[in-house]
Order: sequence, then C-alpha cells, then structure tokens
Amino acid sequence: MGFYERISGARMHASYIRPGGVSKDLPANLLKDIYTFVNQYDSRINEIEELLTRNRIWRQRLLNIGIISANSALSFGFSGALLRSTGIQ
Repeated sequence: MGFYERISGARMHASYIRPGGVSKDLPANLLKDIYTFVNQYDSRINEIEELLTRNRIWRQRLLNIGIISANSALSFGFSGALLRSTGIQ
C-alpha cells in the first residue's frame, strides 16, 4: 500500500491507472525501494509469522471466528462456496 501511495499521491481513489496507461511516471528511487523490500521479505514474513503464531491476543481474536453450521447457513440462505464450506454439497 505504501508503494501505491507514493506512486499515486493518494491512499484511496487514486485514479493512477487509467485507460491507455497510468497518470504519471514512477517516483525517483521507487524501484530501488521495492527491490529492497522484496529482498527483506523472506526474513520479515518469518518474523511476523513467528510473532503471531503464539500471540495470545491474536489467537483469541481469530480462532473459531466466522464458523457457521450447515443449518444456520441454510436458514440464512447461503449458496455456492459459502454453503459448500459448511459441508453441504
């Protein structure tokens, strides 16, 4: 998201990508910064994964959230992939 903000100058509704191309050239040093980010990504993603896997607060907020029974899914009118996720073919 930070790279896109630097390119477009806006966080949301940037109108950077337009029919026929983009609204302006890339800012100076952006490609170098993206290259640095990509090279650090492996070590950083492992660090983040390690931090969150055992984090009590993170786990309390995310485990068993969004689980719905087949009966509830049917009563709410679920269909397609959402219904199949409850075990109904």
